[in-house]
Amino acid sequence: MKSVVIVAYGTGQRYGSDKLSEMLLDKKVLRHTVDAFYNLVDEVVIVADSKWKDDFPFAKVVEGGATRTQSVMKGLSALSDKCDLVAIHDGARPFVSKGLVAKLFEVARNTGSAVPSLKVTDTLFRVDDVEPVNRDDYRTVQTPQVFDRRKLCQAYQECNGQFTDDATVYFNKWGSLSLVDGQLSNRKITYKGDVPQYRTGVGFDVHPLTSGDGIVLGGCRIDCNLHLVGHSDADVVVHAVMDALLSACGLPDIGHLFPDTDSAFKGIDSTKLLEEVMAIISTEGYHVVNVSAVVMAEQPRIAPHIEAMKNRLSSLLDISPDCVGISATTTEKLGIVGEGKGIAVHASALVVKP
Repeated sequence: MKSVVIVAYGTGQRYGSDKLSEMLLDKKVLRHTVDAFYNLVDEVVIVADSKWKDDFPFAKVVEGGATRTQSVMKGLSALSDKCDLVAIHDGARPFVSKGLVAKLFEVARNTGSAVPSLKVTDTLFRVDDVEPVNRDDYRTVQTPQVFDRRKLCQAYQECNGQFTDDATVYFNKWGSLSLVDGQLSNRKITYKGDVPQYRTGVGFDVHPLTSGDGIVLGGCRIDCNLHLVGHSDADVVVHAVMDALLSACGLPDIGHLFPDTDSAFKGIDSTKLLEEVMAIISTEGYHVVNVSAVVMAEQPRIAPHIEAMKNRLSSLLDISPDCVGISATTTEKLGIVGEGKGIAVHASALVVKP
């Protein structure tokens, strides 16, 4: 039986308020943390203030102690006797992936422990004599840390003093640990700036159709007897996506950045403009999380080209193809799109400033 003890009893002194109650998109930070273990464990114990009981009726919520060590011990004592593997996780780490959780349980099943760790990328100095040390000799560790429940409980029962994490307690008793590659994204919320800023934006564009030898949509050429009219290559999908990204960052739209009165943009490949937009939003500190676009057209058929557009856009946006959504529809013969005189696209985007 696999269980998790989520330690969420801190005061948030360095954060300045109750960080676990902060909203992160549509849910509180602690809800994101707990949800990361959904369908991966059989039992959830949350060491937290009793006010959280109504938020997590499916979990055991137990009051913590004066220190982290005492809080973990209370969480361990609340576990079912059937538990053989237990993960200890910080409530303020809401970004842990299910993939990492599953891997840690797998390793701990075979070795008795699994602790996620990261290589040190910054230069390190000893404080006492201000001497540099070899950073390759060190690792930072994260949670969740997964252990054989019986061995961890014994280690805690015999430990003296206070410890900053469970790996130290386990190592202090058993003298060994299994380190697993952690994830940079699995960071802990400690200060106000640690909660990422998510922003959404929308974009819309439409271009008229005439007869021709092909069009470009989403950076992909579609051979047909049509032509999209515009100052650039009239890639209406890319244009809508660019405006959605700029809107999310509170920046001027593409009509302001790339005016059709400027000959420099005459006939230009719109993906080149998208690369410029990506550079602009990167300078503002934002990264793309996902985009979605609805293509409204009577002709040509869009469906056969959706995968190619997803792959092209994902490469340009530096996100995976499953973070690009493209769908196609008609307007039931209504308006210029329905009359086959144009193609319109509505796009939305989600960006984040880590």
